[in-house]
Amino acid sequence: MIQNKQTLRVITATILLSGILFAEPYRTIDLSEVKNHYNAHDALFVDARDAKMYAKGTILRALNVPLKRFKRMKKWLPIRKDAPILIFCNGVKCGKSVKLAERFARAGYTHLMVYHEGYPEWKQHKLPIMATPKPCRCDGQPYTPAGKLVAVAGAKLYLSAEDESRIDARWVIPLINSGKIPTRVQLVDVRPAKQYAAGHLKGAINVPYDPDKQTMDTTRFPKDKAILFYCNHGSISADAYTSLPDDMAEQVKVLEADLFCSGQDGCKLQRN
Repeated sequence: MIQNKQTLRVITATILLSGILFAEPYRTIDLSEVKNHYNAHDALFVDARDAKMYAKGTILRALNVPLKRFKRMKKWLPIRKDAPILIFCNGVKCGKSVKLAERFARAGYTHLMVYHEGYPEWKQHKLPIMATPKPCRCDGQPYTPAGKLVAVAGAKLYLSAEDESRIDARWVIPLINSGKIPTRVQLVDVRPAKQYAAGHLKGAINVPYDPDKQTMDTTRFPKDKAILFYCNHGSISADAYTSLPDDMAEQVKVLEADLFCSGQDGCKLQRN
């Protein structure tokens, strides 16, 4: 009987120790708690997305700390390791906030919070944001692309005026949503296979990007078409593009847009 009690104590201790060792180094919070921290000015808000996505729009007063630039950004971080830090990115399917929280934890920070719904939910509720000023869209007027018209693998595409690695989203999204994809363009869904299987744009092929290894199977790209990367919001596509060798990147453009899928209507894009 004594031996059984001792065995039980050992098992219980092992379970408790395992919970401590493998516990997440951050706490997950929802929108109501995020708003409380925002209004109280008692936490550092950190946007884990890349600089271009951050510039397009983020939570007001948030600091941009892309995962790949964490070491270079250390001088901007709090000296106190117990300072409250609230990390977010581009929604529940964006894993950058979790990875960045783990990086903060390894650097010794102990009061970490992750807002999984991130910027899309914050923006949806019309809460305070900041972004780089953009020219007037002049909705209701015929749209004239401001970027270059170029030929990519035989496809004629309008590029973004701000970044020639991107395609002009306002020009191409209506074409894709109406099933009129430009000739000689191949849509490539860079999300994980499970997300692709749950819903994707018509005609798209799935070539997942591995953010840990920073690789993807480029042998699956058609040689005679322009490649257009898309994902849930644009950030994974941008990372996938930067992983390509220069000669292959010439065939690829990035589409920054929000992807919405429903059972009846399929998947559609919306400018973010």
